[in-house]
Amino acid sequence: MRKTAVILIVIFSFLQTGCWNAREINELAFVLSIGIDKAEDGFKVTAQIASPETYSKTPSGTAAIEKEKPFWMVSSTGKTIFEAIRNMASISSRRIFWSHIKVIIIGEQLARSNTLEIFDFFSRNPELRLRTLVAVTPEEAGKVLEVVPKMDKDPAIYLEKIIENRNLTGKSYGIMLKDFLEDYLDPNVGPVTSRIILDKSKLEPALKTSGAYVFDGDKLTAPLKEETTRGLLWIRNKMNDSIMVVDCPYDDSPTTLEIKKAKSSFKSYLDNEAPHFTINLNVEAVLTEQSCLTDFNDKQKLGELEKALESDIRKDIESTIAMAKDLQVDFLGLSRIMHRQHRSEWNQISSNWNKLFRNTEVTVAVKVDINHVSLAKPLEPIKTQDKNVQ
Repeated sequence: MRKTAVILIVIFSFLQTGCWNAREINELAFVLSIGIDKAEDGFKVTAQIASPETYSKTPSGTAAIEKEKPFWMVSSTGKTIFEAIRNMASISSRRIFWSHIKVIIIGEQLARSNTLEIFDFFSRNPELRLRTLVAVTPEEAGKVLEVVPKMDKDPAIYLEKIIENRNLTGKSYGIMLKDFLEDYLDPNVGPVTSRIILDKSKLEPALKTSGAYVFDGDKLTAPLKEETTRGLLWIRNKMNDSIMVVDCPYDDSPTTLEIKKAKSSFKSYLDNEAPHFTINLNVEAVLTEQSCLTDFNDKQKLGELEKALESDIRKDIESTIAMAKDLQVDFLGLSRIMHRQHRSEWNQISSNWNKLFRNTEVTVAVKVDINHVSLAKPLEPIKTQDKNVQ
């Protein structure tokens, strides 16, 4: 009996999993964001790394910045991205760890030359989360990460939040690495990324999201203005909770509407291999602010306001479609709609899609319902009379 027990203990000891590949937390450098720029000999990689002594206990805000930053910056260069990262070992006592990264920032100069190696590296890295945000900046990416925010602990959290807040303004775009790679690997779709700019209009520089960037293959091709970006957001159902400011139909004063729900649907057909699309967009909005004296409780006047919003939305979408045709890049994703709705025909035209896309006809139909209007009539302006002062 005792012999059997000893044999079982020996057997089970071999079956136990060990910690042969474990990495202690005090041996890792947790990267929060990374910037990649073009260098003379290849790439310059800048990493924002959490400071283990201060990150968990430093309060946010100006007071925290004045005491000690909860992060530190490290940069190095190399012929490849992986070599540049490994070269960080010469100045960092801890091994780079990617699982906590929030944002990847790419410099525009590099993005215009070639991004194939960038996304090849990140798609192969098993530590990197595919939900990491991707953005491009016209500035040097490393310099963008050095901008210290006022209300957050570090630039990584700041960048993550302002990109995610895109729905509130409807003027910028946001995309995760997994979605970007999906578009990047599709030969018929042009990927779109966030655009981060450095606002130098204030005493202290600040970062802001503005518009987007379009890629053609493995190179950046052009930026999108905020209005054109908004057209893309309408098409891709990403305008919920945003706002639109339209001119009042009666005196052209600004009127603000909050978009509560926006849903687009597509219909397509082929006419002798010429693709045709119809975009139907249904929008529900509420009136949040008006500077005109029009009483929109009147159904006829409310209908005019709905038409004004429909017209502005249609202009946004049509300008985006025109931009896509000018660039000859289907960043709208119309090829996927054609593939989904006409699978057999798609196999015959897919190899020629880039040429067919230039001649694509797209009809835009918008229906707006404004569901909430104030029960009170707009206040009349107070009339004042001049009085002689004795």
